[in-house]
Formats: sequence, structure tokens, C-alpha cells
Amino acid sequence: MTRTRILRFATTTLVVALSLPGFGVAAGSAASVNPSSEHHSAMTYVGSALASAVYFPAKVVFAAGGAVASGLTYVATLGNPEPTRKVWDASVEGDYVVTPRMIEGREDVDFVGPS
Repeated sequence: MTRTRILRFATTTLVVALSLPGFGVAAGSAASVNPSSEHHSAMTYVGSALASAVYFPAKVVFAAGGAVASGLTYVATLGNPEPTRKVWDASVEGDYVVTPRMIEGREDVDFVGPS
């Protein structure tokens, strides 16, 4: 990748991450119980945006692989939905962005969903 493409990708990822509702920056965020009591430093937002720039693509690739594995599980078990659902939930559910609360250690980062 050229430097321009890398910068364009990083900028796009940052803009998308900042606009996601669970990120804590968007207006009306459902991530916090009382938005007026949530105060984070500027570096916490920068850290979470940079972490999300790496974490989000990795999670999407993991979820896509899990979706394929879930389909293969469905075929291999001759249509049994229970193991298929477990594979799907473990790979597709979980966090897709790193929030400021995660950077501060007040929330866990759940890469893998419940299984």
C-alpha cells in the first residue's frame, strides 16, 4: 500500500469509529448511563480511536471467518442449529470498537462473544 492509501484508510477508519454510537463521542450515546457524568481526557479518545483503527478490521475479519465456519458447521451437523448458533455467537457477537471506558479499564474488551 502506498502512503496515501494508508493515510486515507486511517482517516476513514477514524471517522467511522468516532461516529459509531457505542464509541461514546456520538450525541445520544447509549453506551453510558448518564452521559453528563462521563468525562474522558482527549488522549483517551485518541487512544481509543487508534486502538479501534486496528481492532475493528481484525474483528470484522474474525466475524466473517466465524460466519463461514458457522455455515460449515450447519452443513456438517446436518442442519443442527445449536452448534451453529454457538459458533455464530462466539465469532459475530462481541465488541467492534474500543471505547474510552475500555481504555481506562472500566469495561472489558470482548473480542469473542458468548459461547
